[in-house]
Amino acid sequence: MPVISAKMSDTGRLTVPLGTRAAVGLERGGPVVLEVVDGELRVRSVAQAMERARAQTRELTRGLKGVSVDDFLADRRREAEREA
Repeated sequence: MPVISAKMSDTGRLTVPLGTRAAVGLERGGPVVLEVVDGELRVRSVAQAMERARAQTRELTRGLKGVSVDDFLADRRREAEREA
């Protein structure tokens, strides 16, 4: 994607052109996640940020037993049964 010049308003608003939004999956008016990395501003949709978090979690928990949501819920159910 080519480099695009834009101008920030006096109030700090930045308009992202339609073609750029479409290229990175941002919706007009949709929520975004902003991140500063090495002095650069990165903008992602919330959906993209969530998928990235899921991918990192999968990578970190690969091969581990008892760390899935299903495992957690099963453990909580067993605990509740013992308390009852």
